[in-house]
Amino acid sequence: MHIHILGICGTFMGSLALLAKESGHQVTGSDINCYPPISDQLDEMGIEVIPNYDIDQLKMQPDLIVIGNVMTRGMEIIEHILDNGLAYTSGPEWLGKNILADKKVISVAGTHGKTTTSSIIASALKDMGQDPGYLIGGVPINFEASASLGSSLYFVIEADEYDTAFFDKRSKFIHYPADTFVINNLEFDHADIFKDLEQIKWHFHQLIRSLPSKADLRVPYGDQNISDLLRLGNWSAIKSFGLNEEADYSLIIEDKNLFIKEGDTVQGVIHPKLFGKHNLMNILSAFSALRSMGFESEKIINAIDEFDGVKRRLQRLDQFSDHFVFDDFAHHPTAIKFSIEAIKEKYPDKKLCVLAELASNTMRQGTLKNEVVHSFSKADRAFILSNNDFEWDIEDAFKPFETINIVKGHQDLNNDLKSINTDEYNFLIMTNKSSLPIINALEKRL
Repeated sequence: MHIHILGICGTFMGSLALLAKESGHQVTGSDINCYPPISDQLDEMGIEVIPNYDIDQLKMQPDLIVIGNVMTRGMEIIEHILDNGLAYTSGPEWLGKNILADKKVISVAGTHGKTTTSSIIASALKDMGQDPGYLIGGVPINFEASASLGSSLYFVIEADEYDTAFFDKRSKFIHYPADTFVINNLEFDHADIFKDLEQIKWHFHQLIRSLPSKADLRVPYGDQNISDLLRLGNWSAIKSFGLNEEADYSLIIEDKNLFIKEGDTVQGVIHPKLFGKHNLMNILSAFSALRSMGFESEKIINAIDEFDGVKRRLQRLDQFSDHFVFDDFAHHPTAIKFSIEAIKEKYPDKKLCVLAELASNTMRQGTLKNEVVHSFSKADRAFILSNNDFEWDIEDAFKPFETINIVKGHQDLNNDLKSINTDEYNFLIMTNKSSLPIINALEKRL
């Protein structure tokens, strides 16, 4: 079958393309912008990407068109598909029916940590002798790609709450049958499609309503938003994880040792390469999910210790041999705050300079502008890229903070970086777009 994917260079759709190709289908696609690592993966798989949405691409006469959620009514190509009755579907629906239906699915959702937690689970399954399928919104450092069919019964899916397509406004994850469903956390995000947190909870509730009673639900202990969600109804077995002994799965820090407990029983000591309290929560949620599948604690812990992390998730960039420079995808005020705190706690004797681009729809619209401003409070210096897309006065909002500079572009960033003594700083790059322009600016300075 020839499958043509509109919006193929999105993190999810690019990964879907890999799965379709691996399943034996002819795969092509189109998109306007294509960034690494997805663009690199598509090139390696020999998947043709047309750099526009012109109607002429349909002359290929694909058997099925998979439509990404970047496509809208009124676009010529969409109107042509509908007017001519061409076969189409959404990416999540195709995935659920064609890949996940016969698998034991571990589904990881939440506002933060989905990519890291999914990656830990998939990597641990691999280390424990499985060959899991997975689709992750990033590339684990010890994996070759962001998606693979695998040959075992297990499939790990990063379950995004973003809407499915212009013709299906439910969250993507409603299409994923889950045997274990992990909710890492729940905050307001995606202001372009959700009006408030209550609407996001409603979408999560729709998935919970569809889970079989034999499914396992894993949630953080004491999270008020998730507690409110579960009061709407839950029919599946539920256990909690947290950095306290009241949780069903807990992580206790004693004398700088990290003990993982299940109930009252210590399962072992972990020595993870990941750092930061948010990553400890990701580790715990992954551990709890793998235990729900019956894997031995000792083997899980050994696999967690070997996990090298995920590209662009507090990833140290090796080309900066004389400085600690980290690349992070942080797309939400809480994620920014967590990443800054993690580096400050890891390297307390060094100042931290943050180079950030507030590129997500939520950040640009200013829905969480107060949270955004305060999320940088622990950075010693920050340079934040601005552009004409902002719907709030970013310069005025950050004006009270003398250590935060608003810059208009990457050339201005080059100039502003000359104002600091770089030897005093570690650096944290944060953007959910391509980080290469910021990396290039920093390379010139260092």
